[in-house]
Amino acid sequence: MKKRLATMILCAAMTASILAGCKTGKESNAPADTAAGTAQGTSQDTAAADQGEEKDGYTIAVLAWSQAEEFGVDIISGAEKKAAELGNVTVVKPDPAGDMQKEIAILEDLIQQGVDAICVAPVDANAIVPYIDKVREAGIVLVDYDIDTEAQCDAKVLSDNAAGGAMAADYLVQEMGTEGKVLILTEVPGVTTAEERIAGFKERMALIAPNVEMVEQLSNGTRDTHRATTENMLQAHPDITGIFCFMGDNSLGAYTACKTNNRQDVLIAGYDATPEQLDIMKNDGPDCNLICSVALYPKKIGYVALETAYNILEGEEINDVVWTELGLLTAKDADSFEAE
Repeated sequence: MKKRLATMILCAAMTASILAGCKTGKESNAPADTAAGTAQGTSQDTAAADQGEEKDGYTIAVLAWSQAEEFGVDIISGAEKKAAELGNVTVVKPDPAGDMQKEIAILEDLIQQGVDAICVAPVDANAIVPYIDKVREAGIVLVDYDIDTEAQCDAKVLSDNAAGGAMAADYLVQEMGTEGKVLILTEVPGVTTAEERIAGFKERMALIAPNVEMVEQLSNGTRDTHRATTENMLQAHPDITGIFCFMGDNSLGAYTACKTNNRQDVLIAGYDATPEQLDIMKNDGPDCNLICSVALYPKKIGYVALETAYNILEGEEINDVVWTELGLLTAKDADSFEAE
């Protein structure tokens, strides 16, 4: 527990120290205190005209980016937990499967169904804007979570992605040193969460380890795709000493690539701190080359997103942006790490 406390204190300090230098280009930036449920801003356009009317229950749709990933499954689980506690909420959970066209079709269908609220992680933060507008024009409460968008939403539930990337950079340099070559696995343009995490990582690396060379490679798709991409890059750049991964599946794909190619000397800074990553660290022990993974606590995100939508429906005054906490899982503290 002491190790965990130390890690969380370190994470809080890292977050505070980098905020001034890790701007993401968004109008809202996370405060130094990123504790779950902390909020910034004031509410605007938070309810439909009839929000003050009492109802026996609500139907709230929760759209994860993809339920094929552990992160998305945990989001849904957290939302369902809150719904069960409330007792008068029905959760519907159509799966966009990481496909923007599917997400658009789902949103249009939910408008026709007349659900009371939608909690959505945009597959494409730019393409979704007009469809969020349509949802709100239909009088449906819209909560954007995990992936920020420029659309006007009733509320947003976000974590500071740039700060998370910087956390990973700090720990990677701590374990790897200030020399070497780092592979950064990237995502297709438009996935702002990945872009912000990568930007935070690169900015921090340039500041604390300017002699480390960074090479980037697009890696999207399945875990096996991430494995193959990593293997190809390890062959093309045998002097790679570290890897930064922006999400759970490419963290696991990179780990598998290093293991099957006998490259456990390559240190991996992962993301999402999924149960599978935690199990790997526990099994491999403190010398595991998956040295850390930024923890977003997806069950908490889903829980807070649904809670926020419900509170808006109930006519409560809420804040524009709710910031959820960040943590850092490391191989050295895996046995004492608390996932929620």
